[in-house]
This record gives sequence, structure tokens and C-alpha cells, in this order.
Amino acid sequence: MILKRFSHSGIQSFKKCPAQFKFRYIDQNYKKDEGVEAFLGKRVHESIEYLYNLVKTGVVPLVDEILKVHRSLWKEKWHNRVAIVYQNKQARDYFNLGEECIARFYRLNYPFEEKVIANEHEMVFLLDNDENYKIKGIVDRIDHDGNGNWEIHDYKTGKRALSQNAADKDHQLALYQIGLMSEIENIKSVKLVWHFIQHGIKVESIRNNDELNNVIIETKNAIDTIRTKIINGGIFPPKKTILCNWCYYWEECSSQSGTNPYFNS
Repeated sequence: MILKRFSHSGIQSFKKCPAQFKFRYIDQNYKKDEGVEAFLGKRVHESIEYLYNLVKTGVVPLVDEILKVHRSLWKEKWHNRVAIVYQNKQARDYFNLGEECIARFYRLNYPFEEKVIANEHEMVFLLDNDENYKIKGIVDRIDHDGNGNWEIHDYKTGKRALSQNAADKDHQLALYQIGLMSEIENIKSVKLVWHFIQHGIKVESIRNNDELNNVIIETKNAIDTIRTKIINGGIFPPKKTILCNWCYYWEECSSQSGTNPYFNS
């Protein structure tokens, strides 16, 4: 199987654990399993998306309405294959953390005067206009001031916040900028913005053309590496780390045995 389209998350998955990449993207073994941190992140993203969809219509809802949406989504989508790795934590702790994240984001960004163009915007674009390097991404939010100045926003709910140096080297939003530039003409500027919601901070970055070209080159090289392994029947070995505790493919992995003890049965 030759993959026709790649995503930043897929390429990162290959770097973190080739075996997990194979199970998910080559074997297309889709699973219901997910870590509670990922579940939390999805619900917070959906709640903020709901908020900004209303803002786009000129309505600024009360924070209580957004928290009500979060509670409803959590209850509706919770399932028994959500992994809670830390034994001193319960689902209620993560639910409360989600509420804290939403309330903090609301407080820091009110009255939501951003000129929002799109939420959860899906883009498919080519690197160097080459059909062999097709990238898919979903952008949390895109803003535009009407004068050619754009902002790409990404919401992070994890414990770790990027330093400025790490943000300036991060490929995810830079790839989204490349995608945006393939969709839109007459762009004057693009600002990349990460919201680290647990910390209540924003980190911003601006990339020049040389930096974007380096992202393209490195991404194409990563895709070439993956394709070469597939074509040559190469092995995608597991990389055993603490992250295995959150892995959906414990049962399939040659470095593990039995079922993942951190996933509810």
C-alpha cells in the first residue's frame, strides 16, 4: 500500500513509534480506544468551536452556556475504552480540568473581538505543487483582519507548553501556513498562535520564506523515508517508552503482551 496523503500527526506518529504508525496509517486499524487526555482535548476543542461559531454570527454567549455544552458533550461521548493511566486520577478530575480550561480561555479572550473566518477548517494541499506530496490538516481557527493579515490558531490542552524557541521550530502550524498560502492570494502576513489553555498563555511565531522552505524539505524527506520503507517491505519496529501506557495498539504490539492494563474493559 502506497500512502497518497499525509498529515502532520501521521508523520509525528512515525517518528514517535513506527509500529503505531503502521497499525494506524498503513493497516488502517481504527480503534475506539483513546487516552483520557485526548478525550478531554476533543471536548474542549468542540466547546471552543461552538463558542466561536456563535461569535461568527455576532453573538457572544455567556460562559455558562459553553460549560453546559462541555458537560453535554462529555456525557454523550464518554465510553468504556477511555484510558486513565494515573491511578490517583478519576474521570471527574479530567472533567473538572476541562471546565477550568474553558472558563480560563473564556476569561482571557472575552469579549471575542477576533475576526474569525473559519473554525475546524480542513485543508488539503501540495508541497511544492507536487502531487506526490499531498498534506491534509485541520486548523482549529483562522482569523483575518480584512487587510491581508492572517492568523492561524491552535488550541493545546496538555500539560506542556512550548517555549518560544520550540514554537519557532514547530512544523504543524507552519504546514498550515503553507496550506493557507496555497488557498489564498494576496496574503501580507501570517501569524501562528498557540493557546496553551491549561497555562493560560499564548505563544506566537512568524515564519519567513526560507523557514517555510525548510519545513517543506524536511516534510518531504520524512514522507520519502516512510514510502521507501513501505516499498521495500521494511520493518516498522515498536519504540517502547512510557507513552506505551496510552497506546491504542497494545494488543497488536510485539513489545507488549495481553491487554493494556490502563484501558477499562
